[in-house]
Amino acid sequence: MDSLYDRLRDPSHTGDRRCWPCTAVNAALLVAAAAVVARRRSRALAALLGAVGAAAIALRGYLVPYTPRFAPKLVSSLPGDLFDHGDPAPDRASRTLGASDASDAPDAADTSDAPDDPDAGGESEAPDESKPSESAPDASGSLGDETDADAGEAVLSALLERGVVVTDDESVALDEAFREAWRAEMETLRARDDDGLAAALREVGPEGAVVDVVESGNWTGDDDRWFVVSDGSGDPAAESWLTWPVAVAETAAVRALAAETDLDASRRAQAAGPLRTLLRACPVCDGPVEETTEVDCCGGPGGTQPDAPDDVLACANCDARLYTFE
Repeated sequence: MDSLYDRLRDPSHTGDRRCWPCTAVNAALLVAAAAVVARRRSRALAALLGAVGAAAIALRGYLVPYTPRFAPKLVSSLPGDLFDHGDPAPDRASRTLGASDASDAPDAADTSDAPDDPDAGGESEAPDESKPSESAPDASGSLGDETDADAGEAVLSALLERGVVVTDDESVALDEAFREAWRAEMETLRARDDDGLAAALREVGPEGAVVDVVESGNWTGDDDRWFVVSDGSGDPAAESWLTWPVAVAETAAVRALAAETDLDASRRAQAAGPLRTLLRACPVCDGPVEETTEVDCCGGPGGTQPDAPDDVLACANCDARLYTFE
C-alpha cells in the first residue's frame, strides 16, 4: 500500500524531472507572498503559508497553477545560464511520413573512432542492409515525395476536395467524420507492440520498405525507441526516423485516408505530417493535445537546446511531442 507521501508526491514534476526554473519562480513568489502576509497580517500566518507552500513545491513540483507555461520563458529572459540542465536532451521531434527538415532527426551516433578509409586498417564489414545506418540521416527521408511549397498546396487542395479538412477565411480544421476515423485507427495501432506497429508502417510505406525498431539506450527522455523506415540500403538519405507517437499518428492517418478517400499512396504519405498539426487527441494516451513550449520544464515535452523551436504540439497528459512548429 502506498504511503501518504507517495500518494501526495507527483513523480512527473519532481525528482529527476523537476524543473528548477519553475521551482525558483515559485519559491520567489512564495517568499514574496509570505512577506506581504507577515507585514499586513501576522508572522504566524506567514510561517504557515510558507510551510504549506514549500511542501506543495517539494511534493508537486510547483505551487502556482500553469507555472510550466510561463516560468521557462521568464527565466530565459534573465542574463546567463542560471539553470544549466547539463547535456541537452536530443531533439525528440520526429521525421514525418511526408517531408521534414533534417534537424528533426535524432542525434547521430558517435562514429569518431571508425576509420575514414575501410582499407586503412582492420577488416571492414559489409553493411547490414537489413538495418538502418548508425548515424541519423543528413537529408530528409520520406514515404512520399518532398513536400515543398507547391506540393503542400496540392496536398491541402486534395484534402479539401475530398472533405478531409474544412476551411474558413482564417483556419483549417479536420472534418469530424474523418477525425473519428483517424482516432479509431490510432486506438487500434497503439494497442500493438513494436513489431505490430512496424508491420503496419511497412504496409503503408512504399513497396519493399524496410522498417526497423531502434532502441535509444544512450539517449534521454521518454522516446526510447524509433521506427526507421527505409529502403534497406543503409543510406541515411533513404531513411525516415519516427518516434512511437508519430509512428502511430501518421500510420493511422494514412490508413484512414486509404479507407475514406481515393488519394493515391504518395499523396496519403505527404498528407500525414501536415494532418498531425490538427490532432486533438494524443495517439499515445488519447489525452488532450495543446500547443506548448519545447523547453524542458517539469517533465515537459523536452528539448533544452538554446536554438530549438519553442512551439510544439504535445499531449497535456503524457507530454508526447506530436509536432514541432518551425
